[in-house]
Amino acid sequence: MNTPLDRRTTTNMTSKGQVLIPKDVREAIGLVPGRPVDVGVNDRGEAVVVPSVRRAAETPEMRSARIMAAFRQASARHRTGRDVDTMMAELRGDEPLP
Repeated sequence: MNTPLDRRTTTNMTSKGQVLIPKDVREAIGLVPGRPVDVGVNDRGEAVVVPSVRRAAETPEMRSARIMAAFRQASARHRTGRDVDTMMAELRGDEPLP
């Protein structure tokens, strides 16, 4: 967030602290009405407004389903047709453990 301003627009703040962000600026940074934004101050003391990247609130069931889907997808990509014991024997070598 330390890049110089490519565009500069002057706007006013209301008595409630609200500031109008011009349409071209909103479109350039991807702000969408009704969606959350993150607001903060960077290390140069500049106010920064960016679209929030937080996930929408999900229930434990939704989270479980999302994680299980990811496991199924990863499992489908990495099928070798060999069992774990066979793969471990190949990695360790044929010598028995002491």
